[in-house]
Amino acid sequence: MIICFKEFAAFIEASYRTIRFSSVLCFTSATLVGAILAGSPSNLRILWLLLFSASSTTFAFILNDLSDAELDRFAGVSRNAVSTGALSARRCILLALLFLFGSVASLTFLSLQNQLLGLVVIFLYFTYSWLVRAKARPVLDILYHGLCLAILATMGYVGYRPLDVTCLLLAALVFFLSAASQTLQEIRDYETDLKMLKTTVTVLGKRLSLIMCLVFFAVSFAIFVLLLFYGAFPLGILLLSPLAYFIVAPFIHAIRSEEYEDTMIRKIKEKRLVLIVILLAFLILSRLILEKN
Repeated sequence: MIICFKEFAAFIEASYRTIRFSSVLCFTSATLVGAILAGSPSNLRILWLLLFSASSTTFAFILNDLSDAELDRFAGVSRNAVSTGALSARRCILLALLFLFGSVASLTFLSLQNQLLGLVVIFLYFTYSWLVRAKARPVLDILYHGLCLAILATMGYVGYRPLDVTCLLLAALVFFLSAASQTLQEIRDYETDLKMLKTTVTVLGKRLSLIMCLVFFAVSFAIFVLLLFYGAFPLGILLLSPLAYFIVAPFIHAIRSEEYEDTMIRKIKEKRLVLIVILLAFLILSRLILEKN
């Protein structure tokens, strides 16, 4: 009995590492932001949208660990539970199928438009790690990552309002922010990737990749200003603008000093969930105040 409990506990711990809850929350927040900007997501539809976003993203992370198991084992990467043997390939496949089923099941409660968009997301998630293996193809690796989150944000928006200019701008904003995030991940894995596969960062180098991230953020800021112009975001959101310091400052330090790169990525990952929670809380509060008036 004690042995079974220990095995179960080990399985849960390994599954938790593979699912990467903090990253799943970041992906799912894109759908929630889209829904909030479209209107008041107070019905059950938002639950199915968030369930699809969370389960499909989890499916993607599990597939990613499964496809990278041999490479990570060779590189000695301890964060991959499959490569370390903490989670068997068979159980990993079963977990992936479970979350794939959850993704498809949640789509049945959504509109045809969202069902089609959801199937595109699942296709991109699968081909990111398998078949096309976009993660190992320069440009495609960044493009896939940006498109997936942009579509998730679009699904949240069109769940409550028809596709319009605001939705397209929101998708573009999320795309560039997501592209910057993926570039950061590749900078973190630069030394390992350089030996085993080709990515956008291994082609450009770390310094140029950091500059590219700043460009992505500059474009994101320009799109954000357009969204303010169209009234998608309340003007009061500008009060949160000083928080951008916690993202931009580490980039500037990293460009000036290569020794700061690892610290930069850790600092940004530590703060991103906090910044997302503050943004969501502000948007929800603004929406409630607007409805009362």
